[in-house]
Amino acid sequence: MKKPQDILTMPHEQLEAIQLEGIKKTGEYSLEVTVGKIDPTFIYQLTLAVAPMHYYGDAAKYDYEKNSFGFTKGDLSTVRAKTTTPLGAGPYKYVSYEDNVLSFEANESYYLGAPKIKYFKMQGVGSSDKITGMTTDLFDATVPNFNDDDIAAIKGDNSNGELVGDQLTTITTDFLGYGYIGINADNVKVGEDKASEESKALRRGIATLMSVYRESVVYAYYGDRASIIQYPISNTSWAAPKPADEGYNLAYSKNAAGEVVVTADMTQEEKVVAAKAAAKTLFEAAGYTFGADGKVTAAPAGGATEWVVISPADGVGDHPSYGILTETKNALQEMGLDLIINDPADSNELWDALDAGKGELWVAAWGATPDPDMYQVYHSSNVHGLEGSSNSNHYGIQSEELDKLIMDGRSSTDQAFRKATYKAALELLMDWGVEVPTYQRQEATLISTERVNIDTIPGDLTPYYGWLAEVHTLEMN
Repeated sequence: MKKPQDILTMPHEQLEAIQLEGIKKTGEYSLEVTVGKIDPTFIYQLTLAVAPMHYYGDAAKYDYEKNSFGFTKGDLSTVRAKTTTPLGAGPYKYVSYEDNVLSFEANESYYLGAPKIKYFKMQGVGSSDKITGMTTDLFDATVPNFNDDDIAAIKGDNSNGELVGDQLTTITTDFLGYGYIGINADNVKVGEDKASEESKALRRGIATLMSVYRESVVYAYYGDRASIIQYPISNTSWAAPKPADEGYNLAYSKNAAGEVVVTADMTQEEKVVAAKAAAKTLFEAAGYTFGADGKVTAAPAGGATEWVVISPADGVGDHPSYGILTETKNALQEMGLDLIINDPADSNELWDALDAGKGELWVAAWGATPDPDMYQVYHSSNVHGLEGSSNSNHYGIQSEELDKLIMDGRSSTDQAFRKATYKAALELLMDWGVEVPTYQRQEATLISTERVNIDTIPGDLTPYYGWLAEVHTLEMN
């Protein structure tokens, strides 16, 4: 393999993580990127901002053949000196920043054509001021929290009482991510072996109880602004299993014998009864014994009878999954077990615990990426405490089988193959009982029907593609 000619001066061996072989200039406005092997995630690492060298660098220090690109490596002083007056290649040019307002003017030289709107401003405001600003003509577009109060305000402003009307247009998409409840295998197990069938059964028992309360709790919190997911992956991903797919089941719907006992056509009451019975079989498989009253009389060696879950719900239980925890606590207490709910006002307490490898269970939400790659979050090499680990695998899951599936998924561009591979990986995650997929919420973009030409809003808004991507096409009425 030849020595790479690229913008980095580090040895090729240090570039293995991103599979970068070289970057070659092919013209005044073009370049060629070469990677060492197939990596379907690599393209997402190429989202680079265009920064003009004549503004941020020193032309005297430019020498392509010697990997010199206008500044001394490690010295970003010329860049830092101009952070308050940035210059890029987007549709708008920076003008000023005053009183929390960014002002821009149209870039007449924008490569897709000059924007239709001459001046553009962005203002940071509190969530409670977003809807008010729209209804008082201060803003033309915003991204609201989209809670009950926001919805009521939007509907109240439109004469038809709907989310889309004569004053305001609401565009909703599924959020690029999902809510979940995590379980750390290092800290929730039976004995010393977190990978034992007993440890897996214990975690699945807890997860089974949590799963059965998701629908009622999330609906009470979000209404129809969220849906329940059955696998630990965002429904926005092409790799997410669909109900029509072979082997699709509700999350944690099986008993210790692997029989499906919770189905979608059951009433909530029936689901709860079935889930409690299934959880009992799983606790028994983990080594817990029950008395005639249905309560645990003995725990297996190295098996706890209570666990702590951290839920950053502002100290007042304000979280879409909080009700799941309280219902699960009640169900566990019926069995002689307990779930201690820690609701810190400061969410840093949660992440400090996870980063230290001390968390048992926790409640959080992911921000997903366009690619379903699982390496960072679930690969064994990223488990807390390992040498060279990113410590991003908070679940403590270490499985050679899972690692192989993750790497297989990374080695192909065949979407059908990758989807099947990730389906198998998701099933393994569920078997380990380290994550309870909870909800997929919606987010909204709010635009003034009165002041913005709605016909010029991009018609394909998705979690991956927002209206700002084509802000240059917007027109005012």
